[in-house]
Amino acid sequence: MKKLIIPLVLLLIFSCQPKHDKKLKRQFTPKENKLLTLSRDIINRAYFATFVTMNGEQPHPRVMEPFPPDNEWIVWMGTNAKSRKVQELKKNARASLHYFDRSIPAYVNLYGKAYPVNDVRLKDSIWRESWEEFYPEKSNYLLIKFIPDSLEMINPAQNLPGDPVTWKPYAVILKEK
Repeated sequence: MKKLIIPLVLLLIFSCQPKHDKKLKRQFTPKENKLLTLSRDIINRAYFATFVTMNGEQPHPRVMEPFPPDNEWIVWMGTNAKSRKVQELKKNARASLHYFDRSIPAYVNLYGKAYPVNDVRLKDSIWRESWEEFYPEKSNYLLIKFIPDSLEMINPAQNLPGDPVTWKPYAVILKEK
């Protein structure tokens, strides 16, 4: 009986772990790779993004100054630890980031989950000098780790205007299922 209980307890523990540990897909089609490259260009040109969290049924958008996505498409942002977005993320990690490049015009939406991170070493390395006035001595500074699982993009300048009838954007699933 004891031999059966231990594996069951371990299975239960590991099955209850957060689902944000999915890995980036390693194999993308040539079309997906093109969409990803063009999306990174839009993100870099846009610089600012609208970060949307949920408060119950009400979406809460706000303009953020995120760092560019890393190789795994993870996006880091800084915020005030006392902001409502932090409280909302603790209740519901689902979030989105919307980047808009007005000059093309083109946009990228990232959909995924976001988590508050209060790690001193990370906060020291993920920092902008221009934030000093907002966070004297980095007081109340907190990171948000945004892990997208999918991406949507429209880029008419690259002949990628979306579906002509429904206007549905081009999409890429970023994480393994």
